Amino acid sequence: MVPAQDRIRVALDAHVVGRRKTGNETYVVNLAEALGRRSDVEPTVYLDRNAAWPNPVSLPRRDLVWRAPYLRVPIELPFKAHRDGAQVLHVQYVAPPIARLPVVVAIHDVSFEDIPGLFPRPTELRLKLMVRLAARRSAVVITISEFTRGRISHHYGIDPAGIVVTPLGVDPFWRPALSDEVEDSLPSLGLPERFVLAVGNLHPRKNVPRLIRAVAAARGAGIGDLHVVLAGQPAWRAGEVARAIEEVAGGTWVHELGYVSMAALRALYSTAEVVAYPSRYEGFGLPVLEALACGAVVLAADATAIPEVAGDAAILVDPDSDEAVTAGLIAAVTDRELRARLRAAGRDRAPSYTWDGCAEKTVEAYRRAVGRTG
Repeated sequence: MVPAQDRIRVALDAHVVGRRKTGNETYVVNLAEALGRRSDVEPTVYLDRNAAWPNPVSLPRRDLVWRAPYLRVPIELPFKAHRDGAQVLHVQYVAPPIARLPVVVAIHDVSFEDIPGLFPRPTELRLKLMVRLAARRSAVVITISEFTRGRISHHYGIDPAGIVVTPLGVDPFWRPALSDEVEDSLPSLGLPERFVLAVGNLHPRKNVPRLIRAVAAARGAGIGDLHVVLAGQPAWRAGEVARAIEEVAGGTWVHELGYVSMAALRALYSTAEVVAYPSRYEGFGLPVLEALACGAVVLAADATAIPEVAGDAAILVDPDSDEAVTAGLIAAVTDRELRARLRAAGRDRAPSYTWDGCAEKTVEAYRRAVGRTG
């Protein structure tokens, strides 16, 4: 047990909790709970005043009153963290310009730097400015894949050795759903027996229109009555998804569920014919690991960080080719030997990613920030 005076006191910005920000919220919740299981750090989470922690885990918390980011991040958050005696402030993407304690910034991806047009122009310009400033002003930068470490170094001129990689984890919740869990979660959704599942908000980089076209082509090639299920919230340019559905007359076989509960998502992962993740850009690709942990056959992009995460446990295809996605999809559905091999590989790969492992690497970053070596 580490003596109380030697524990690193961490203020963790958790304002995204309760806002259905998917990946960012998953990250901060699971990391905070993993940090809370350690004896060498004392995490305190800073949440919006009316937000509830999603799990029955007791963590010290402080309320943030100002919801406006231009007040919360530069003023309220660093002031309260310093007042509360924190030694490190841990934020995501955007850091306060002035803080009276070291800042560790988590930058999960820099898609706004690498692919123009993925965000509205004002958002893209704001991200380019704010994330660059955060990367250069913070005591330590952390990220979630080797791929993203390289891109951060490239864009912001930071020595890669100074960026700490903290791969994400898979919560034990993600496992093959039991039959009664499926019965409790899915019948009300009215889904077909055979479907391809796509998880994530309907953002342009998720490549959903191409997936819809690929399923339409596979149906035309005689693969049978295969449907598409979209589990994710609408996002900027979501109209492109609607147009793709209309172009292939997919109104009867494309199902848009919007945001779904974790229990429903586990059941969807477990019963899908294929989980498809042909994203054009990912800093990590957590849904790939969740799907593998649930025993799914996964088709994913061979680009950015996804191959690093999926390894040999998924079919990897060119996300910019309709033909490649279609061919991969047909193989994923029809090749029984391939399906069995992928399921076995997924069972082996997913458990190697844990939130305790993520926390271990994150504490390394905290030690660097406060000038400790061990």
